[in-house]
Amino acid sequence: MNAIRLGDPNLFVKGVAEQRVYDPATGNIVGFDNVASDAAFTTSVNLQEIAGGFGNALAGVIADTTRITGTYTSQAFSLATRALIVGGSVQYGGATPVCETITANAAKLIVSKTPAKHQAQPASDTLGWCYIREHGASSYMGTNYGIDLATKTVSDFTAVVGTQYDVIYFTENASAEVLALPENFQPKMVSVEIKYGVYAKQNNSVSGGTFQGWLYVIVPRAYLSGNAGVDANQTANATTDGSWMATTTDDAPMVCGDCLSAAKAMAYYVYVPCGGSTASVEGLVVMGGGVALSKGEKAQIPVKYLMRGNHLAQPDYTDMTYQSESDAVATVDTAGLITAVGNGETQIGVTLTKTDGTTLKAVCAVSVSD
Repeated sequence: MNAIRLGDPNLFVKGVAEQRVYDPATGNIVGFDNVASDAAFTTSVNLQEIAGGFGNALAGVIADTTRITGTYTSQAFSLATRALIVGGSVQYGGATPVCETITANAAKLIVSKTPAKHQAQPASDTLGWCYIREHGASSYMGTNYGIDLATKTVSDFTAVVGTQYDVIYFTENASAEVLALPENFQPKMVSVEIKYGVYAKQNNSVSGGTFQGWLYVIVPRAYLSGNAGVDANQTANATTDGSWMATTTDDAPMVCGDCLSAAKAMAYYVYVPCGGSTASVEGLVVMGGGVALSKGEKAQIPVKYLMRGNHLAQPDYTDMTYQSESDAVATVDTAGLITAVGNGETQIGVTLTKTDGTTLKAVCAVSVSD
């Protein structure tokens, strides 16, 4: 048994490179962000104690209520992200204010644009909201005079001919985005992928480092937090809260027996070091030492990658090269597929050249009979 090292003293994780959000039903990317200021991934479990004995000594602990949560703060402003958070959708054509200066040539003022109702108006209103002040005045007149949506005429105001007025009303702006926040939030279920940078110490310091690879946190199913708010002031910009809570991938009940093996994975860590898929390969292992075939039969060379920590991994067979000692007994193609040709025994050499130039070799014994 090899003891694991609790941490590589030369590696550290720093900085959020990107977060992607997928629709788990379609696989479509529904959102991404690469200007995050924070992305934290947290796991927790409630440890419920069992006490016993005269002094109520701790007799045991039951672990329950597993939680995986994530906090994500983005510097980017986005109504589309807030739509995912509350389960709404972004539309165009929002009602926006217009200030139009009109010189009165009659007792009634008529505006040039088509008025629209303000979003805050009751559905039963027949007039749009409208406010008037003399041009150049420094303060609003707070009275809503109303404006006819069809004739564009201010309803309850009598103008003085020859006087200039600022008429403030609302009209539909085709480019104005609108997100309605529903009274019952239903945050969207998504798949979350967070990408962190992994670095190695430089001069034994984490203040500077050389890039070593990417760390991915992958959450198959998560509900976004529901916080679509805006918090901005004169010294700090508003951020978007992409926090979430992981959930199981389906509603099937857990089958007890070996609970850990029966449970669904709620999240995954994937560390991808630089140097390609063979960077961590330390050797090649031919399972069983070789293969025995009948003439004309085909078989894949049973070679595996030996990884750090004595783990075996499935190889990409096209990453290796192969050479049969006797094509009269067995041939091998570029993907490691053996074809038995004639009776006898031979060996097939397997070579892996890693991206750093290191060469690893193994031999597969092949026996062919009728």
